[in-house]
Amino acid sequence: MKIAMLTSVGERCGIATYTRALVEGLRGLPDTTVQVVPIEEGRQPREHYVAQAEALNAPDVDVVHIQHEHSFWGGILPGKSAFWELRYLINKPVVLTAHTTYSLAELLKAKTERRPHKWLAKQILLRNTAYRDSVETAPFWSAMTIVHTAAARNELIARGCNPAAVQIVPTGVPAATPAPTGGSAFRKRFGLAGRRVVTIFGYIFANKGYELTLQAVPRLPEDVTLVIAGGVRVPGEQAYADRLGAEIAAAGLSDRVIVTGYLSDEEVAEALAASDLVLAPHTWATGSYSVTLPLTHGRPVLASDLACFQEIAGRMDAIELFRAGDAEDLVCRLTALLGDNARRTALAAGARAYAERFAWSRVASMTRRIYEQTIAIHARGHKPTWTGKPHKYFE
Repeated sequence: MKIAMLTSVGERCGIATYTRALVEGLRGLPDTTVQVVPIEEGRQPREHYVAQAEALNAPDVDVVHIQHEHSFWGGILPGKSAFWELRYLINKPVVLTAHTTYSLAELLKAKTERRPHKWLAKQILLRNTAYRDSVETAPFWSAMTIVHTAAARNELIARGCNPAAVQIVPTGVPAATPAPTGGSAFRKRFGLAGRRVVTIFGYIFANKGYELTLQAVPRLPEDVTLVIAGGVRVPGEQAYADRLGAEIAAAGLSDRVIVTGYLSDEEVAEALAASDLVLAPHTWATGSYSVTLPLTHGRPVLASDLACFQEIAGRMDAIELFRAGDAEDLVCRLTALLGDNARRTALAAGARAYAERFAWSRVASMTRRIYEQTIAIHARGHKPTWTGKPHKYFE
């Protein structure tokens, strides 16, 4: 079997990291080859998509796997996305991984919009049924779709997707990068000797719950330092990171909160090894390497009780949860875990077991079986196409 993998390839992209691990796992399977077709992020000229489709439709390609995130094709605003320019040109069986399944209202952040003219514009967009469907449903109706959680699957089914065409494949857990000094180099670099370290790992995004955590820090024991282990992914996100830094300073927490900036893989391994506890206080997420990577390093994790993290906790005793957005519960759970070495040890053991169970080699095997199903369905003549209204595909 030959798979054409359409994906982002940037170094500072979680989806690119995800796909590299999946591709490596697939290439380790018998009779399986993968051709990576890079996505040039943002809207491109039509000629670009015509050339890309030629590669995807090559005679020796058996199935096309699209890693989908709206920004890859220009975003969600009317007239900005080029996704359909490419999608209509692909005639091979298609599997699509939906990395974002949020509704249009969530993508537009309509509930929190306070500028009157922007609020009105967003309400007009939300009332445009055809436009809304083209964003939140059509890409997933038109392919065999992989999601990472039951919550995401239920959401797509509620919008009209055929249950048989939406399958759950958990995010794989990568192999751990060695930490040569076991975290001591990281502790020395950032002056953490004698400190207990709580770490929020990953690129700095507004959904990571930093503001909630800053409310909690003054109420934690004096020997606890919060480490924000990461930097921005692209320059356009620097403004938020700057505001976060200003909030830390304004709250008088500069001596208790460290922002590391971008870390290499080895530096990430050292940061995690230096951490007594990893925190994932996300306000919204459909999955996150901010949790899966700490699991592979066998670190105890406390996460907000979003659906994607509930599913991890439900599969295995590998993480603990607190009520999302609840600073009081965060302080309570965090303080309890920091004071309970036996519980942190148990969580670390559960994390390592979870990492073994959902290693990328096993996730790759699950994904290959979906390719086989999709190829068989396509061979029977069931080729879903977007028509502007829900259809039952793959019957």
